[in-house]
Amino acid sequence: MKTAITTLDPMVFEIVESDVRPPDPTEVLIRVKACGICGSDLHAYRDPSHWLSPDASWKAGRAIGHEVAGEVVELGSSVGRFKIGDHVTLQPRLFCGECAECRMGRTEICQQSSGLLGGELPGGFSEYLTVPQENLFRISGSVDFAVAALAEPLAVAVHGHRVAAQLDNSRPTYGERVLVLGSGPIGLMSTFYAKQSGASEVIATYRYPQQRDAALRLGATQVFQSEDEEGLQSFCDSTPIDLVIETVGGSADTAALACRLVRRGGRVGILGVFSRSVMMPAHVILSKQLRVAGTVFYSYVGFKHDYELAVELLENNTDLMSELITHRVSLQDAGTGIKLAGDKASGAIKVTVQP
Repeated sequence: MKTAITTLDPMVFEIVESDVRPPDPTEVLIRVKACGICGSDLHAYRDPSHWLSPDASWKAGRAIGHEVAGEVVELGSSVGRFKIGDHVTLQPRLFCGECAECRMGRTEICQQSSGLLGGELPGGFSEYLTVPQENLFRISGSVDFAVAALAEPLAVAVHGHRVAAQLDNSRPTYGERVLVLGSGPIGLMSTFYAKQSGASEVIATYRYPQQRDAALRLGATQVFQSEDEEGLQSFCDSTPIDLVIETVGGSADTAALACRLVRRGGRVGILGVFSRSVMMPAHVILSKQLRVAGTVFYSYVGFKHDYELAVELLENNTDLMSELITHRVSLQDAGTGIKLAGDKASGAIKVTVQP
């Protein structure tokens, strides 16, 4: 099989040939049909320390990509949940299933996780991938594979909202006003899920025209440029916000901004991955009696997995979601895909590698 592996040049991937690993008894071999490029993939390229430091978690010679959809081509001897030809989407975070967190259904914070497919482990920039059956979710064959790969970022957004909803069980989430900071893929998915969950108003911030347009299509009732903090603050002062979802991360000060913008007694969900330690306004959190939660990955909340909800939403909104796929590149052009995804002036929202 062909695999695009990383090199020390951010825009160059080496195409290598290797044998396909047959599945173990509880594993499934899938033919990768689409792999979305995530912001975390871009972080690895923008910061040379990811590559060059002795303890770097990202190194040359790896197959990245964790937003994966594909087709089942071979089953392990003990697999009973899938059949050859099934279309599936991948939950890339591995979990042990035995630690205290896993036994409570909190697999997203597994104590003994062996890693992330597309991170420490081989990912979707490859023609084939062998994965545990419990990490796969079946999706309708009518859904385009590039759209099916959106299940991963959508599940992140679903998880963030569901965890934030648990911060105050005394209030219904239906009919609330929700503010989403950021309109990258996770932010757009958060806007979409907030509206689908019954929010009365969804306000979103954006940096680029394509993000503004996408946010409005996905359900935003009001949008603000990210730089217009004064206008946003004025709006939030006159229109109390029940829940703020932060999706920007990086080196931004949006975690503190979220606490300033939310109403007294409101909730804040932190989904953005920060590249540095950020200041949290403890006095604001205390005086406004805010509930703040960080959320990561996906898992069961109640009796339903975040991925199950994500798949249902994609199946019921395929045409709408397909508009987020702005660029498709081949495995051989993975470097071009990284460049497009990192250059929002290109009009990119979601760039997909299709091996």
